[in-house]
Amino acid sequence: MKKIFLPLIACWFALGANAQQAPANKLLDQAYWKTMPDVEAVKAEIAKGNSPSQLNQFSFDPAVQAMLAQAPNESIKYLLTLPGNDIVTKLTHDNRTYLHWAAYKGNEELMEFLYSKGAKNDIEDSQGANPVLFAAATGQLNTKVYDSFIAHGVDLKEEINGDGANALLLGISGDKDFALTNYFISKGLSLNSTDKAGNNAFSYAAKSGDINKLKGLIQKGIKPTDNAVILTAQGAGGRRGGTPLRLPIYQYLDSLGLKMTTTDKSGHNALHYIVRAPEQAEVIKFFLAKGVNINQADEDGNTPFMYAAAANRDTAILLSLLPKVKNINQPNQKGLTALAMALRSNSPAAVRLLITKGADVKAVDKAGNNLAYYAVEGYRPANAADFDAKLQLLKDKGLNITAAQQNGNTLYHLALAKNDIALLKRLEPLGIDVNAKNAEGMTVLHKAALVAKDDALLKYLLSIGAKKEAVTNFKETAFDLAAENESLTKNNVSVNFLK
Repeated sequence: MKKIFLPLIACWFALGANAQQAPANKLLDQAYWKTMPDVEAVKAEIAKGNSPSQLNQFSFDPAVQAMLAQAPNESIKYLLTLPGNDIVTKLTHDNRTYLHWAAYKGNEELMEFLYSKGAKNDIEDSQGANPVLFAAATGQLNTKVYDSFIAHGVDLKEEINGDGANALLLGISGDKDFALTNYFISKGLSLNSTDKAGNNAFSYAAKSGDINKLKGLIQKGIKPTDNAVILTAQGAGGRRGGTPLRLPIYQYLDSLGLKMTTTDKSGHNALHYIVRAPEQAEVIKFFLAKGVNINQADEDGNTPFMYAAAANRDTAILLSLLPKVKNINQPNQKGLTALAMALRSNSPAAVRLLITKGADVKAVDKAGNNLAYYAVEGYRPANAADFDAKLQLLKDKGLNITAAQQNGNTLYHLALAKNDIALLKRLEPLGIDVNAKNAEGMTVLHKAALVAKDDALLKYLLSIGAKKEAVTNFKETAFDLAAENESLTKNNVSVNFLK
């Protein structure tokens, strides 16, 4: 179940990021599509050089952005006729097709257009959901969407995801009055459906936190199961950014005699999910009082406290959990500690708190990466100041942040993955050897020559002392490697300055 909802959260995060940072390509800007441009206006933007098929960093293209903004269908249809927007084969965010997005928005007119151009029902996204299941799981209540699927060959009784959940189970959490559920029943699905793990309609509906809905299901003969505790916890942050689930839903489940300490097949207890969400202090206290273990490791070795350190920016929550944590430096299966996770995705305040309470700044993971590695992993242009603060905290506590990782990669090597000159410039004052070679015999200039999309990154590295005459273990120079870089060749970027 979580496989559907976690990527959706990422999707909304991506859309928010797009809204905050206007892209160079105007057709990738949702703000533009919200102005409801007609076909002629779209043609005018294309004539100015805005690509109608470009994918942004989250793999959304103009057609998808237009669908999500509910722009005029004629404008969207026009985009879908242009080169680079193949309706059958093009995959966008999370490997979703245009049919996924049209169904998600309840746009049956656009669905019919897509079908007329060859759209297929059976293409699964990266989370294993085809358009039918994606629409149900993301709360699409418009039954005309499902009528369209049926009219084009879908048998709802045959549609299940990898967990064995059908559309009725996936959709019931967002179904306020059972209208969608009754529709699915009329199409042959059973209210007594279960997935492979035995989760029934009660368990899936529990994710909504709607006690009245759960009471309604009990009246219909659906029995509560312990798994409902876990699925409710998975919905702790609210569905699609809604109001966080509160204590009453858990108290209700407890009153039914359900086991609060239950775990799922991955070894997660309820707190593994709840601690990641905001405004859950009362709920956390409730589960701790019920004996749920804050130190319980899941199959990957992650404890609820590690998840809190990774995702919860409320340091008061971390403080409330710390007295029950047996080992603040407990590593997971990959050797990451709570501090490593906080460096990658939490705030400087959370990092500072963990260090103050004894987190080891000199811990390394099983690959030999130190904590500076995770600070770089967590860098984003929008939180550059946080990145600086985290590095300074590590440095103040004695970590040599200029030291190479076990494989020889320096922070310069690691920073290349971000393709952000601003990050490299933030690293320059640290005094890292720009000509250091990693275990593959490559300097940062060599690696940049392989991945650069233009000459800016390469010229910057030369300006801070990178030696273009340095050779790899295979006696290749940066010029040799850049000459083989297809992106540079495609963009007609001359690399003669590397000779």
